Amino acid sequence: MNRVSVIVPVYQGEATIAACARSVLSQDYSSVELIIVDDGSTDGTVSLTDRIAAEDDRVTVVHTANRGRQAARLRGVELATSEWVTFVDADDRLPVDAVSKLAKAVTDDVDIVFGNGYSLRGESRSIIPMDDFRHMSVRGDGTIGVPWGTLYRRSVLTPYLFDQPKDFYMGEDYIFWLRLVFSTEKPVAVVFDNVYDKGDDTTSARFSWTADYAYQIQNYREQSIPRDKREEYIHETIADRLANLCAVALCQRRNSWRNHSFTLQLKADIVRTAYHVPLSTRIYLSLPSLWLRKLCHRTINLIRIIAVR
Repeated sequence: MNRVSVIVPVYQGEATIAACARSVLSQDYSSVELIIVDDGSTDGTVSLTDRIAAEDDRVTVVHTANRGRQAARLRGVELATSEWVTFVDADDRLPVDAVSKLAKAVTDDVDIVFGNGYSLRGESRSIIPMDDFRHMSVRGDGTIGVPWGTLYRRSVLTPYLFDQPKDFYMGEDYIFWLRLVFSTEKPVAVVFDNVYDKGDDTTSARFSWTADYAYQIQNYREQSIPRDKREEYIHETIADRLANLCAVALCQRRNSWRNHSFTLQLKADIVRTAYHVPLSTRIYLSLPSLWLRKLCHRTINLIRIIAVR
């Protein structure tokens, strides 16, 4: 391999972009280019990223109108000069050997090198056939479903993967992955070491799910799977929709989602396919009040934390 292009979309990132850029430029891999796409920032990001570019000729900075993260990532792909590309969010960092570890797994037979393979429970294969990896992707196993921590052959990163509404800013990366894995037949190489240091997850912390949003994003997810293959993945998509419904139930009162089209279609598919809904999920969704569901959610999270410790 030669150079690797690292693409960083950033919006209002003056507090974190410098550290992120340093982690990329400090890689022990011999040839890295850093492409920073400023997505219409109005804070100090503009001057800061320009200064970063002026100090290192491996850095390219482009300032665009605010069009959302997916559009910013696509702009970075268009500017990339390398055959292989990876994405880093502006509030995250790369371990010093991240690119080296990913690059070592590259062969002519793969288009995707999936990092953080340790997040895949019970998986030990360094090469996973695409048919298996598609099922894992639809289920959202491990860190599949986020663009970071993975190396991509630039030729598979077509505009179609990034063509999503600007107001999709929670769960949109999952659409990217669904489209990606149905765009190539090559197997996926897996790296089992840590190749990404995640910062604070501020997006999910401040996001409030609604049935309308879940319904809208579900339509995009369904359309990302070829029509003749949707029934093959129906159990995985039901599990994903159930997870989203639980998120909606944590944010909205029951009368907002109980008879919503998103919920009714999900129920119909569960009955049609005889899908087994876990008892804990049925109990949670049957709780009559929002405060009870929030209490249940906090209790479950506390039990998980204690179990890990």
